[in-house]
Amino acid sequence: MFREFERELFPLCVEEGIGVIPYNPIAGGLLTGKHDRTKPPSEGTRFAFGGRVSQLYQGRYWKDQVFDAVDALKRVADESGLALTTMSVAWVLAQPWVTSPITGASRPEQLDATVAALDVTLDAALLAKLDEITLQFR
Repeated sequence: MFREFERELFPLCVEEGIGVIPYNPIAGGLLTGKHDRTKPPSEGTRFAFGGRVSQLYQGRYWKDQVFDAVDALKRVADESGLALTTMSVAWVLAQPWVTSPITGASRPEQLDATVAALDVTLDAALLAKLDEITLQFR
C-alpha cells in the first residue's frame, strides 16, 4: 500500500545488486481485513499505540482511498481463493527486488496466512490486477 520506493530506489537496487528487505508487507494489519474505516483504530494495533507511531501509520494508511483499495484487493483475494494476507505477502515475494520481507505478528496463529505465501505463485494476470488496484500508491 506504500509503493513510492518502486519509482527509483528499487530499480537502482536491482541494477546495483542491492538486496531489499521491506517491512510492513501487510500495511500495519490493513491487509488482513481486520480494520474498519467507520470505527476508530483497534486498541493494541500500530494505529492506536499513540504518539509518533500511530501518527505515521494513520497518516500513511488510514484514508478512504486506502480502504477502497483494500476492499478491491479483498474481492480479488476471495475470487482467487486466497486469504488477503497470503495474497499480499505473495505479491511482495514476487517483486524482483525483494530479498525477504520482514513480517510480524502479535500472536503465533497470525503467521499462518503469512507463511502460506511461501507456497503461492501469483500468475501474471493476477499480478497485473493487483498492480492496477495499487498503482495510485506508487
